[in-house]
Amino acid sequence: METVRRIRQKVEAVLNQETAPVQEESSENSILQGMNILVAEDNEINSEILGEVLGIMGATCDIYENGELVVDAFAKSEPGKYQLILMDVQMPVMNGYEATRRIRALDHPLAKEIPIIAMTANAFAEDIRDALDAGMNKHVAKPIDLGVLEQAVREVMEN
Repeated sequence: METVRRIRQKVEAVLNQETAPVQEESSENSILQGMNILVAEDNEINSEILGEVLGIMGATCDIYENGELVVDAFAKSEPGKYQLILMDVQMPVMNGYEATRRIRALDHPLAKEIPIIAMTANAFAEDIRDALDAGMNKHVAKPIDLGVLEQAVREVMEN
């Protein structure tokens, strides 16, 4: 419960543009600790919140507002720069399904194996199936629950 309170404080600080420091959550036990994550998220507020939450958990991230930019960033990245991709499904220019298909088809040493987790408000069985069919490893529903995200990351990293 303490983690939820701290995350809520951090989110409120971002949304209200407060300058008061927020006590940071210890990230030592987080699976996200030390990861550099490539993120596709077109909503500016969601991007800010996700960036802050990932930072609290000890991760760094590069956030792009559409699938085309994410594909390009991954294609140009050095192998190992990113350990995970969080992919919004509904985005302008190129949606998450198409972006995932293109990443998986790239001639990049990690294109076939980098874990890609879908993030979408649509959590019906067909949405999960579509994400997996596109080449994503897992699906998490929005709004993102940190515990669910960490469990999803654990599962894809263990496989």
